Amino acid sequence: MTQTTLHVGILSAGNQSIQNLYLPVLRTLTASYQIVSFYDFSQQNNTNPAKHDNDSFAIVSTPEAILTDTTIDLVLNFMPNELHEKYTIAALQAGKHVMVENPLSLSLQSAKRITDAEKQAPNDAKVFVACARRHAPCFENVFKKEVASLERIYYARCRNIAGPHTAHTATAPKKDLLATTTTTTTNSANPSQTIAEEGRSLLTNLLREALRGDDLTGGRLALSHFLASLGCHDLGLMRDTFGYPDAISNINVNAPFYSALMHYNGSATRDEHPFTLMYETGTDAVPRCDAHLAVYGNTKTVSMSYGLPYAWDGPMRVVVETTGDKGELRRTESVSTWEETFGAELCALHGFLKEGKEAQTTARDAIQDLKLFQNIYDQYDRQCGTIRTPLG
Repeated sequence: MTQTTLHVGILSAGNQSIQNLYLPVLRTLTASYQIVSFYDFSQQNNTNPAKHDNDSFAIVSTPEAILTDTTIDLVLNFMPNELHEKYTIAALQAGKHVMVENPLSLSLQSAKRITDAEKQAPNDAKVFVACARRHAPCFENVFKKEVASLERIYYARCRNIAGPHTAHTATAPKKDLLATTTTTTTNSANPSQTIAEEGRSLLTNLLREALRGDDLTGGRLALSHFLASLGCHDLGLMRDTFGYPDAISNINVNAPFYSALMHYNGSATRDEHPFTLMYETGTDAVPRCDAHLAVYGNTKTVSMSYGLPYAWDGPMRVVVETTGDKGELRRTESVSTWEETFGAELCALHGFLKEGKEAQTTARDAIQDLKLFQNIYDQYDRQCGTIRTPLG
């Protein structure tokens, strides 16, 4: 292994994303990555279905075994959302880079604690946020360029309506999953149970920070959980294409379906015409994923369809539709497989950490998603009458 090889420790919670996506791609990038150890807090024994017979990495029984291993340069933090902050900061304090699953955390205050730790981290340790869609070759090389070429954007739509799949958990959470106290019971015989109990307390505190108080109603919990599961991937793709919206209106929460209008003043286009993006999303019992981002100009429509963030059974597809010289429809298509998409993300990660290249999905960028979450919560509260305004 050369000095450019990153030695990796993986913190997992039984994620399908690790087993079906990241591990297979990491195994092909042997010049850039070597997996050293793997922790899965959903497993109660020393075996793991993610490990192949020819894998040389160790299965460890605690996260601390990875955090204290001086041979590890990079930690993949795919623990539950409420544990992102804890293990990201612990890895940074140990001088290790972190790739943390999207979202960075659940509250702006938590994200600020992470970025503060990154600034003070030894070994110039950095944080990279996993959001593979934004690294897909067809998104980077086709979709964004085609959208930028539009003289004017008239309308845009972002939709993600998904049925049951092991690649997502975007169902409304039960309130009894939250801790009633912030006391964690220590169980030295079962570290995973201890971590789970601590996670309940951390989740409660993070939601109180994000939702600004103890009013953890069913609607607010459902909205928060959805944004932190499927929603953050959609909104990150939207921001990457258009930038941060100038206003948000018409929040609809009818769990497990949600919608909102995002308003842009047109600064992303040369003539600065305003436009609106309709965001519609939800889950049901139909086994399919209807997900795309579509942009409508006058002479061109650009759309990108995609599957679930961590699905391994479908490509990302960009379609450009224009009118031919004789008035006929012209349609071109570009496709990126999941192997190409996750490979591009891991190559971008290596370039960021080892070559000093700029990255799109940094911790600073991820804070914008959490700010957008907060704007959505605030608008929802206004519509529900929990925030009083001069208009009532």
